[in-house]
Amino acid sequence: MTNRTIRTLSALTAAVCMLCASGCGTKPAPDPADTPASSQQETGPAGETQVFTENITGTADGYDYELWKDEGDTTFNVEPGGGTFSCEWSNINNALFRRGQKFDCTQTYQELGNISVDYDVDYQPDGNSYMCVYGWTREPLIEYYIVESWGSWRPPGAPFAIGTVTVDGATYDIYKTTRYEQPSIDDIQTFDQYWSVRRTKPQGDGTRLSGTISVSKHFDAWKKCGLELGKMYEVALTIEGYQSKGKATVYRNDLQIEGTYAEATDIEVTVDEEAIAKLAEADSGEPTEVGFFDIGFEEGAMGWIPRGGSMVTVDKENADEGSQSLFVSGRTDNWNGAAIMLSSDTYKPGEAYHFRARAMQNSGEDITMKMTLQYNMDGEKYDEIALVPAPNGEWITLENLAYTIPDGAESLQLYLESPDSLADFYIDSVSGAERAD
Repeated sequence: MTNRTIRTLSALTAAVCMLCASGCGTKPAPDPADTPASSQQETGPAGETQVFTENITGTADGYDYELWKDEGDTTFNVEPGGGTFSCEWSNINNALFRRGQKFDCTQTYQELGNISVDYDVDYQPDGNSYMCVYGWTREPLIEYYIVESWGSWRPPGAPFAIGTVTVDGATYDIYKTTRYEQPSIDDIQTFDQYWSVRRTKPQGDGTRLSGTISVSKHFDAWKKCGLELGKMYEVALTIEGYQSKGKATVYRNDLQIEGTYAEATDIEVTVDEEAIAKLAEADSGEPTEVGFFDIGFEEGAMGWIPRGGSMVTVDKENADEGSQSLFVSGRTDNWNGAAIMLSSDTYKPGEAYHFRARAMQNSGEDITMKMTLQYNMDGEKYDEIALVPAPNGEWITLENLAYTIPDGAESLQLYLESPDSLADFYIDSVSGAERAD
């Protein structure tokens, strides 16, 4: 049994950092073993503030630290004397600043001991951002968040919670989401995310917030909801930003891992069995890349997966052709929808292809439907394929006879969304083929 305590010894004097989190979800954390030596720092100079503007992993004063971004302007000040830091970001797509403890993935949280974080943070996000405890486990590969505060958007954008936990004087909603073929600590993977998200932001002195996050107790609550963690890779107080700007100063980050673990008896947990069953019913399984395709959903979802917080299920009452369509529901943001992964063996950057889909919505209003390509090229990028009006109750056609894949594009996903509405919608007769002009 390993017991340890990591305590903050001094306050940090610099200011500015911010965390932003993506509505689309995750923030990959490169494994330090895979990080080039030029971007690692095993220990920092004693008593000096270290300033980083590019991706970095390291250890100082008993705390691991990491800055990860895919692009944009970032400043990460690692302060001496404990877990304190400050950060600032702008012009980013996604960036994470964090400081805590990394492990060797040989022990569960129960084997480590009782984990908690006492924090004191001046948090000033401008846009989409989270202040949270963040980390990963292996076996299974899980990315997790305990979100204490956020910027303009409350994560995770899931259509419903599967439970709640009342702990440390606040109530948190519990969610499970899935990231399909996205960057992780183990390269490109499909993996689940577990979330505790505070229902109301903590109140403080202006932008300055303080409190305790009993990490192990959240893990216990997740377990009651059927969310099992694996062997611990990381626990870190984190500021994340997504397509935003902001700053934060962490005056206290007191990570404690101590004592012999005992299951929490002073928390209140509710489990929504119906929500858990509904989530399982909508599980699309492992996504697969497709070559040229013509899908009518007569045999199921056929590789289509949820995008963002939406759910995708086969519908037997509405169809353009045949007897079934794909129903996209529970959208909590405009970019939520349904997606399919395109094979790089078939769809080549710089070449043109014919994409087509039928769609219908019954919101009672006329909206707009959009077909989009998501791809990776120094971060996630998005490109419009087709955009058309969608009158209420009518099947419409989204089509581009010769859409050109951007040069350098990788990890292609075709998806449908509604950029001006949260309406549910149906899709049918979707195809990707050689250019048709």
